[in-house]
Amino acid sequence: MRAGGARLSVLQCKFAAWLSWSQPFIHQLVQGIGRSVDNVVVCNRTENLDRFPVDRVVRFPVRYTTEPRLALLAAAHLERSYRPDVIHAHFGWSGLRMLLMRQYLRIPLLVTFGGRDLAVQLPQPEFEPLYRVLFQACEQLVCVSDDLRQGLLDQGVEPDRVEVIRRGTDLARFAFVDRTTRSDAGPLRALMVGRLIEKKGHRDAFAALAELASEGRALELSVLGEGEDYAALRRRARELGVRERIQFIGTTDHAGVRDRMAAADVLLHCSVTGRDGDKEGIPNVVVEAEATGLPVVATRHGGIVEVVRDGETGILVPEHDPKAIAAALRTLGDRETRLRVGRAAGAFARAEFDLERQVARYVAIYEKLVARYSRESERMRSNFLPDDVSDLLDRSLRVQTELSIAELSERFVKGRSFDVAFANDDGRAGLLERAYGLKRLIPQSVKFPAKMLLGRALLQAIALRKRFARHGQVEDPEEIDRRVERFFREGGSLDVEGDDWGVVDDLLRWHPDLRDRD
Repeated sequence: MRAGGARLSVLQCKFAAWLSWSQPFIHQLVQGIGRSVDNVVVCNRTENLDRFPVDRVVRFPVRYTTEPRLALLAAAHLERSYRPDVIHAHFGWSGLRMLLMRQYLRIPLLVTFGGRDLAVQLPQPEFEPLYRVLFQACEQLVCVSDDLRQGLLDQGVEPDRVEVIRRGTDLARFAFVDRTTRSDAGPLRALMVGRLIEKKGHRDAFAALAELASEGRALELSVLGEGEDYAALRRRARELGVRERIQFIGTTDHAGVRDRMAAADVLLHCSVTGRDGDKEGIPNVVVEAEATGLPVVATRHGGIVEVVRDGETGILVPEHDPKAIAAALRTLGDRETRLRVGRAAGAFARAEFDLERQVARYVAIYEKLVARYSRESERMRSNFLPDDVSDLLDRSLRVQTELSIAELSERFVKGRSFDVAFANDDGRAGLLERAYGLKRLIPQSVKFPAKMLLGRALLQAIALRKRFARHGQVEDPEEIDRRVERFFREGGSLDVEGDDWGVVDDLLRWHPDLRDRD
């Protein structure tokens, strides 16, 4: 709480989009937190607002997080409209996008790390120096698993600044399913939920299915999700002779996931470390499945070992070991074993992964940070940003695999359509979202190959445009950037409440939209 009992205002930052179909756990968390604080979602585009509605959302293009003069406009809008107290970035990528905001707004920055940020982005030369800055700039770092916490400690982050808050589950939505009345006739029904990418281990699951099929065992697999490996996985299923036993379902909403879990006998989650180093934190689908009483067969990978008790709530197997997966499925083919493990899984999820506990811990962190750091405290006034922060941020935007087509498009098209950055703060879907939603109509077999080709073309076009750009402004935008950086590096503050804005007013004079404060 603020002084006088007013609710805290928290910027819930999720870049690029609020919100991917595969991240419902973020929506659950933010909804729960919203009972205690005033949330403002910050992103550069929205999608799936019908599934993941929010009351207040601020959208601004990626340039407004990397170019100091534009970041100042975004910060001024946030300050004027919401007077935020805390920045909460969901995953390291979002934390990087908020580095300039942290400096301009002078409020504490909390980042939750989820897995890919530390395993894949951090080691890349385009990201490593930025993450070093982020580690220093954060007032609090949170990890979803002990494994990730150790990764941060290995990077030299002080232990007292790192907490572990495992992903909780809304147990009211994922209620325990009584499977004792279900007939044991018919095939064993396995379920996989997640993006169709290398890290999720679908190939190993298919190989295990082929081994069981060769023994004459009755088993079916439902695959829920979409991703760039869709076409390759369908081919692999045909090569193994199990295509008829596998149903590719695509994406669905929360209710669809619950229905599939209720109908299944076993959840398969065969995560592996990707060739790019990508690995899991704690997959929320594993906790959700356990909450419904669904036994889990999963790999000893990342934070999975913290949510599956081997032999009690599920069975853990080594990575890339189809034979071990097949053996685990044989074990759970026994009805009594399956029911026993499922009951233990449900009890474990309720005891350890209730969303309300997670919500309470985050709210307590917000209150602690606000009590400890005022805007005028020494830490809030200090500068964590290097002189070349703009160049570092720009370098990170050249890694195609970390950017969506929408982000690349907005970088290329710098017209006024993208400068209307602060519209629709009421949480309604805007024109861009409605247009972007058309991607749901594109078949997976076309969508992801086209995305890669278009992404490469856009990156090349952006590079050419930058090389031959000629600025028509009275003042060079890069010179304005340098003035903005110098002003805040020397301790200047963003004061948008007084009538005299002083230096900030001078810096913003070229953008008349912001001067209209009525």
